[in-house]
Amino acid sequence: IEEFRFNSAVATIHEWVSALKKAESAGDAVLGARVEGASMLARCVTPFMPHLAEACWERLGQPAFVSSAPWPVADSALLVDDEVTMAVQVNGKRRGEITVPKSMEKSDIEATASALPEVVNFIEGKSVKKIIVVPGRIVNIVVA
Repeated sequence: IEEFRFNSAVATIHEWVSALKKAESAGDAVLGARVEGASMLARCVTPFMPHLAEACWERLGQPAFVSSAPWPVADSALLVDDEVTMAVQVNGKRRGEITVPKSMEKSDIEATASALPEVVNFIEGKSVKKIIVVPGRIVNIVVA
């Protein structure tokens, strides 16, 4: 908002609404999270769509006006990703992906990538010449 990037803000709002719709299919198991997400969404869209935000706020059963509600505060501990998804290639062709902890050792990443079922089919019976690991990005297994 501060940088007046309204297109980016609208795109993020669309992503948020899509995530809430997906959560709706999970049923009552995530009802509390859905209500909290909708409540935060109503507060965040207030500068763009004040009338719609007030209508949503009222529909959520919230007291007073959304414009008088406090701005949501992010929990910085939840903003840090502990895991990373890495593409796995065999001879430069993508064969799958793995999700591993960011702190995982290079040798463990190599073992995890090599054990991936999609990869095993392509390296079975061949000699692994080299395994290239670009941390947080990609694993390339070179076979001959």
